[in-house]
Amino acid sequence: MNKKIAFLTTVFPMNINYLWDFFNSLKIQTFKQFDVIVVNDGFDYFEDIRSKYKDLNIIELKYSNTPAKNREFGINYCIDNKYDVLIFGDSDDYFSENRVEKLVELLSDCDIVVNDLSLFNENGVYEEKYISNRVENNAIIDIEFIKDKNIFGLSNTAINLNILGKVTFYEEIVAVDWYLFSTLLLKGNKAVFTNETETFYRQYSDNTVGLGQLSIEAVEKGKLIKQKHYEMLKKENAIYKNSYAVNSEKKNIKNPLWWEQI
Repeated sequence: MNKKIAFLTTVFPMNINYLWDFFNSLKIQTFKQFDVIVVNDGFDYFEDIRSKYKDLNIIELKYSNTPAKNREFGINYCIDNKYDVLIFGDSDDYFSENRVEKLVELLSDCDIVVNDLSLFNENGVYEEKYISNRVENNAIIDIEFIKDKNIFGLSNTAINLNILGKVTFYEEIVAVDWYLFSTLLLKGNKAVFTNETETFYRQYSDNTVGLGQLSIEAVEKGKLIKQKHYEMLKKENAIYKNSYAVNSEKKNIKNPLWWEQI
């Protein structure tokens, strides 16, 4: 049976050059049978995108809310429309040409796949396969690994949608990705890491939190986000029942992962 595959993103008022990078990388995917589901929160020139990429089956959903609620809306649309596989990708990133093919292949034997990241900025790629500095290819990722840090982003992950019911994200959650995948691992779903495909992860000031060394301001902001993450997960599972003291001291960690320096 052919699987029904969705590639989900959100767009908002942003640099259109980022979108050209994003859609160009989808256009050249080695596996072609997927729909691009776009939650459009106020980007005015989306018809220009649609007309340029007629080879892609783009489904635009106009919806304007918080980032967490926009994600919720897109995920629930995919569930309602009975997609089998959901691949996540941020519209300010781009992807290696085998990403869809590799993720679909790996999902035949697991519930969740998280792929590697290469970091880039306006000067180009400056760190290739960043997560591989810390995680081996084909490693199983469990809840203990991500209790104090995260590698699951909404630009480097994919899931079999049968593991997920309709979602409701608390509006105050900023780290939606960390929260979502924590809840899925807590339910016993199997997650595998691969470095055989990658997301090119844009590093710039609009990122909620980047990878690598953080500024003092970013650490202070992250302190509040991480505290809220633990407060919400206390409601989900007893392993989070103890209070977590989140301080703002920068940890000296080589190749830090998301939230690990806080």
